[in-house]
Amino acid sequence: MLAGTEPYSGALWFNHLGSFDNATHFVYDLFFYVDNPSASQALEFGVGQSANGNRYRFYTQCLLVPQQVWRVWNPGSQAWIASAAPCATPAANTWNHLVWEFERDPAGNVIFTAVTLNGNRSVLNLSMPHDSDTTSGLDVSVQPDADFNAAPYSIWLDNVTLTFW
Repeated sequence: MLAGTEPYSGALWFNHLGSFDNATHFVYDLFFYVDNPSASQALEFGVGQSANGNRYRFYTQCLLVPQQVWRVWNPGSQAWIASAAPCATPAANTWNHLVWEFERDPAGNVIFTAVTLNGNRSVLNLSMPHDSDTTSGLDVSVQPDADFNAAPYSIWLDNVTLTFW
């Protein structure tokens, strides 16, 4: 995938997996490779679930500029919220292993449980609200974001899996 070539643009990779309305726990596991990470503003990784009239947005972002921190999406405020988990700029031309753990609690809150990048696990336990949606489905996504200079860079994915129950 090539990141956008306009300032702060991005390219979205998205895969719809089907309807799994009863799933409440998720492990998003993948490997990614970036050729020029210094050109990236952020790398976004997400799982979305629409079930029973609700949309659960397990959207995450490794913000690289100006901070190096994991952020999560809050649909209530329509904004990224910084976590306490660091997200160092990945090394160029190296495979990185990322694992995100998510769940939705009985009240319907989206829980960002933990993130592990290259063996370094950070527990977050951040809770965000859900919003409404009339569809049904489960999806995974990755979006590389360009920075202000919009220098082109590419990201490759391998062994992308989503385990859920």
